[in-house]
Amino acid sequence: MTVNESELLKSGFTDADLKIIKNNIESYGGTLDEAVVELSNRFRVLLWIVSAFTLVFVFLLCFSTKPYILGGGLSLLFCAVIVTFIQPPVLAWKSWRYWRSKKGLA
Repeated sequence: MTVNESELLKSGFTDADLKIIKNNIESYGGTLDEAVVELSNRFRVLLWIVSAFTLVFVFLLCFSTKPYILGGGLSLLFCAVIVTFIQPPVLAWKSWRYWRSKKGLA
């Protein structure tokens, strides 16, 4: 997949978003293509983790008592927030959306 800045701007990235990605590329190496793919992969992993947390919470609702439901639900919510903000959620979502639209064209 070939990525250029004009396509990213058309797909919803802002100049500030591109600046953040470019700074990361300058600091750690790589290309714009690799950065977008890596960010989109991070978003997909986030979706899987949140889905697993939701499934665990449903099991808690079905098979547990009220104190465990409350404690488990709060801890799962807290962990989901931490996992979400470890990576840049908005950039990851925009990259995933861009990658998904380009994947269908390839």
